[in-house]
Amino acid sequence: MSGPILFFALLSTIFSQLSSGATTPLAGIAIWTYFLLNLASLNRRQRVQNIAILLPGFALIAYALSKTPNLTLLTPLLNANQLMITLLAAISFLQLTTQLRRQQTSSEGQRGLKQTLLSTHLMASVINVSAMVLVAERLKQEDRLSPLQGLTLLRAFGICAFWSPFFAAMGVTLISAPGSELVKLLPYTLPLGLIALLVSYLQLSRHQEIGHFRGYPISLENLKLPLGLATAVLTTHFLLPDISVIMLVSILSILLVIALLLLRNPLTTAATKFTGHITEGLPNTRGEIALFISSTVLATGTTAVQSALQLDLAPTEFDSIAAAITLTLLVTLSLIGVHPVTSNLVAGATLMPATSDPNLLAITLLMAWSMSSTLSPLAGNQIILQGRYGIRARDLLRSNLPYTLMMLPVCYLVLWIY
Repeated sequence: MSGPILFFALLSTIFSQLSSGATTPLAGIAIWTYFLLNLASLNRRQRVQNIAILLPGFALIAYALSKTPNLTLLTPLLNANQLMITLLAAISFLQLTTQLRRQQTSSEGQRGLKQTLLSTHLMASVINVSAMVLVAERLKQEDRLSPLQGLTLLRAFGICAFWSPFFAAMGVTLISAPGSELVKLLPYTLPLGLIALLVSYLQLSRHQEIGHFRGYPISLENLKLPLGLATAVLTTHFLLPDISVIMLVSILSILLVIALLLLRNPLTTAATKFTGHITEGLPNTRGEIALFISSTVLATGTTAVQSALQLDLAPTEFDSIAAAITLTLLVTLSLIGVHPVTSNLVAGATLMPATSDPNLLAITLLMAWSMSSTLSPLAGNQIILQGRYGIRARDLLRSNLPYTLMMLPVCYLVLWIY
């Protein structure tokens, strides 16, 4: 039942946002129900991670209520981060439209690296980590990837967080920095993504395996979906600026999936695939959604304590220097396992009171997410490469640390320019 419950939350949130521009308690209750139904199904690592976030979150909430018994402090818990979870649920449907064929010929050497990096990046910008897994499944030999193949897929995926409207990073950022606007972020973060791709290519092309690298050829067929959907979102946002980007991405993702299923299949087959994803595909997002709910609890607790004790942890002014310090701190925290979802939500709640321009904070949070997901051996995308394809964590860290040290000064420069 958890899949239909989450789909009900998705529809409730979209209807409520379009009709009144507000969140709805019905969706929040449904999301918490989904979370509780799936809690026992989380794997051991996910349970430990969520408990490590939930316990201090609930402790902070209890402490805040003991100081100021004001139940309005719990409002974010009832909302259950429903805008972000609606986005995650909606974009999961895009998996129904994406298929990669096993190529008879591979793309090799530096040309293969370039094509694999670009094609995986563009696909991942829309269907997220699913693209990384799809390409990995086509490249693996005896259920393993080479270190260079793993690094290429990891970079292609992580760089999406700089700019993609379909990435969880953008959704969290727009929520954590209310008032920030996608069209004002992209002129700074999109070029940063291009620089990161170039730096990655130049660095990885000197890898000792490059002569034997076997990649996935770039294909116009595979790029139609990300390019078409990105164009649709940006165009619709220009025409309907009052609808949030998160809602636009959610709505257009669902509509596009329905349209493509009907074009490619008979009505009954399309309906079977769509409902099959509701009952089987949506429960498979339990790991991501549990993390967002747990992070919401911790962010609520942090905000509640600050409010109850009237603490002001933010700097006097959030300028480029403060942004650079924040970025460095968030990336460092990722090395000890703090997920970008958690750190960005808490950072947003703490820093917004001192922020005169939410776009500066938003750019900082996008940078932090991208750099953290690429660097941290404990990030979910790295766990997939380590556990499923035999890539050693130390191999990833050894190559990603120089990349991080090269990209951080570039990020500082972009923050100063902004």
